[in-house]
Amino acid sequence: MKLRSLALSLHRYAGVMTGILLVIICLTGSLLIFEPELDRLLNPKLFYITPQTQQISKQNVVNIAQKAYPNLKPHRVSVPQKNNEIYAIRMVSPQEQYTDIYINPYNGKIVGSRPGKQNLYSFLIDIHVSLLAGDTGKIVVGIYGLSLLFLILTGIILWPGWRKVATGFQIRWKSPAILLNYDLHKVGGILSAVFLILITFSGVAMVFYTQFESAVYSIMGTPPSLPEPTSKVVAGVPSMNADRLLKKAEAALPGAKTFNFYPAKEAEDPFWAWMIFPQEKNEFHKHFYVYLDRYTGKVLQVDDPRKTTLATRILNAQYILHIGSYGGLLMRILYAFIGFVVVVLVITGLALWRRRLWLIARRVEAMRHSQKVSVRTDHF
Repeated sequence: MKLRSLALSLHRYAGVMTGILLVIICLTGSLLIFEPELDRLLNPKLFYITPQTQQISKQNVVNIAQKAYPNLKPHRVSVPQKNNEIYAIRMVSPQEQYTDIYINPYNGKIVGSRPGKQNLYSFLIDIHVSLLAGDTGKIVVGIYGLSLLFLILTGIILWPGWRKVATGFQIRWKSPAILLNYDLHKVGGILSAVFLILITFSGVAMVFYTQFESAVYSIMGTPPSLPEPTSKVVAGVPSMNADRLLKKAEAALPGAKTFNFYPAKEAEDPFWAWMIFPQEKNEFHKHFYVYLDRYTGKVLQVDDPRKTTLATRILNAQYILHIGSYGGLLMRILYAFIGFVVVVLVITGLALWRRRLWLIARRVEAMRHSQKVSVRTDHF
C-alpha cells in the first residue's frame, strides 16, 4: 500500500512538471516517423524525375556538385533507389554548415538546392532532439526521456488491472468526465507501455550515447569497436574514381546495393559506402558499411551486422527500435500513433490533477467555514 501511495504521488508530480514538453517531443517524433514521405509530398520536384535511358556516372554527379559549390566539400551522396528518383548530395562548409543539392541522374542538371537546416526534417529533428536549444536542449530532452520512463513504470505499478484485469481495461464512456479521463488514462497508458518503453529507452540511449556505449561494452565485457580505418596517403597518387570504388564495395558484398556513399574529405579519410540488401527483411541485418582506401581501392573494413559482437548489435539497434523500422509500415503507423497517445495521457492526467486541486480547494474552504462556525458558536 505504501508503494502505491508513493508511486501515485511521484507519478502526479512528475507528470505535471514534464507534461507539456513531453507532448512537444512526442508529437515531433510522430511526424518524424513519416518525414521522408512528407518531404517528398511537399517537394516532389526535389525528389522525382521522369525516367530516361542512360544515367550519368556517380563520379560525374560529385564533380557537378563540387563545381557548383567550389567552397564546399561533398559529405554524403544519396543514390537513387528507383529510376524516377534524384541524387541528393549533402555539401559541407569548413564551419560544418550543410547545403543539400539535388541533381538529375540522367542529364546532370541541378534541379534545386536548400540549406541543410531549411527542410522539414532538420526543423522537426531540432525540436525533437534539442528543443531548438543546442547541446543544453539535448540534455533537457534526455532528462525528460528519463522522466517519461519513470512515469511509465509508476503508471504500471498503479494500474488497477493488477487487482482485477477487467477493471484495468474498462472504459466507462457514459460516465462523468472525471471517470472517463481516468479510464482513458489507465487504458491508454497500459496498452502503450511496452512500445513507450522501447521508444523512450532507445531515445535516452542515443541522447546519452557516450555513457550508454561505455555501459554496454562494460556490461558485455566487450572491448570498444575498432576506430574508423584510414587511407594510406601515397605521394603523387590521386584518389580513385567513385564508380570504381563503389564497384569494389559491391564486390565485397555480392547482391548489395549502394544506399549512400561518403567521399573522403581529408587526405587520410577512407571512402565508405552504406550498403543494403533489398531482399533482407530483418531490419537489424539489412545495413552494411564498407570502408575502402581511397587511393588503392583496398577494402579496409566491412561492418556486417550479422557477425558483429552482441554489444555492437545492441548499440546499432537503438535507432531502429526508436523509429520502428523493424516492423514495416504497420509498425511505423503504430509508432506514430503512440506519440498521439502520449498527448491523450498528458491531457487526461492534467485533467485529473486539476480535479484534485479543485477538491483540495473545496476541502480547505469547507474547513475554513467549519472553523468560522465553531468560533461563532464559542461566543454563546
